[in-house]
Amino acid sequence: MEQSQLLQAKLLIPHRRRMRLIDWVKKPTQNGLQAETTVTEAWPLNRDGRVSSIICIELVAQAVAALSTWRRGDGVRPRVGLLAGIKEVEFSYSSIPVMTKLTIQIDELYHIGDYAVFKGKVNSESASLCETIIQVVEPEKETLSSLVTSQRINSREDEGGNGGL
Repeated sequence: MEQSQLLQAKLLIPHRRRMRLIDWVKKPTQNGLQAETTVTEAWPLNRDGRVSSIICIELVAQAVAALSTWRRGDGVRPRVGLLAGIKEVEFSYSSIPVMTKLTIQIDELYHIGDYAVFKGKVNSESASLCETIIQVVEPEKETLSSLVTSQRINSREDEGGNGGL
């Protein structure tokens, strides 16, 4: 994938349905990228046409997931990872109006094995909304996906097939 391409985020992140929040990825490099999206009524945390600014943490995490997939090259599938912690966060507003266009910028601060720390910024066309430093873990192998699958099977067996994660 070329750095100048505008990429569909749905191909780079494991999130689906209403939890897929970022729409586009652009300017990917080995250490960061920019993502774009528009706040919609379908988003989680929407109340009376405004979405809680806490959603910015998830936007940054999804941008990190997109970067991880992009780094691994063409044709790879997104892997499941975990938001392990929020080291710092500063919100400039308590909520964001529906239909606001957002830009998310992430930059890797450091990476040790499966653990990484990223700085993220979320901006609208007219304001800075959030700055954060998050910690993420992405197992190199499909360990987490295997665990989730086995938990679903075990849970269904425990609940007679009606449960699951």
